[in-house]
Amino acid sequence: MQILTLQKKHYSQVAKIYKEGLDTGVATFETAVPDWDSWDKKFLAHGRFVIEENHEVMAWCALSSTSPRAVYKGVVENTIYVAAAHKRKGLGRKLLEHLIEFSEKEGYYTLQAAIFPQNRASIKLHKDCGFRVLGIREKIAQRDGVWHDNVLMERRSKKVNYLKNILVLCTGNSCRSQIAHGYLNSMAKGKAQIYSAGIETHGLNPNAVSIMAEDGIDISPYTSNHVEEYTDISWDYILTVCDHALENCPIIKTPNALRLHQNFSDPSKVKGSEAEMHAAFLKTRNEIKEYCRKFIETNL
Repeated sequence: MQILTLQKKHYSQVAKIYKEGLDTGVATFETAVPDWDSWDKKFLAHGRFVIEENHEVMAWCALSSTSPRAVYKGVVENTIYVAAAHKRKGLGRKLLEHLIEFSEKEGYYTLQAAIFPQNRASIKLHKDCGFRVLGIREKIAQRDGVWHDNVLMERRSKKVNYLKNILVLCTGNSCRSQIAHGYLNSMAKGKAQIYSAGIETHGLNPNAVSIMAEDGIDISPYTSNHVEEYTDISWDYILTVCDHALENCPIIKTPNALRLHQNFSDPSKVKGSEAEMHAAFLKTRNEIKEYCRKFIETNL
């Protein structure tokens, strides 16, 4: 038994397995097996495989594009069929795991599958291979005049790198969150998109700008933003850097975000000589710098 690249010479057997799936009425909305040329145009040129033993094709799979738009080039849909005579032998899992490994090497970060609810074996197979159910597309299309639902499933790769979204929160997005924003932006080296915000907006503190400039980081172009400006972003990390922001932050609906908290003293509250204020900003800056270094080292 071996997994081989699906070629034209395999198609007569692939088509037979495809026909078996069509006959179940719950494998696809297609009602007729296409010829080779039509099938060849439907699927991507790579990511096509068969399991073969003694020249018999026992199962096949292929990838297809979900959108012609360049921003979705990392998202593909998988199709997989196992011959009726070889079901319940673990071939589907073997082939799907191979396809997942291939797709990750090719840089595809999301695999999608649209499955009839009645096709419980396929749903279980995909769940066993790390897919999750996104939802039900109700009466998405007709087959032989009957409307059918589809279960939409997705697998996000943990091996393919994509930019993380990191939000740093403090009370006024004036000092501490801006300092953390600057360090994280410098240290992430293109692995994350950094945002900072406050539960209020107090404007960018000029002393924060100058203390960061002393360490070679320019945060002068940064702006003071309210957290509600970023409600449409799916966060990977939310970092609160003051107790007040943690206690009073509005609900941010992003269930997959890791929330971390570390309170830093607010140097803008220090009153005294210029040297005393500078020392306060320097102390907070250095503490935040070390915190950001450890965060990057641990999480990115």
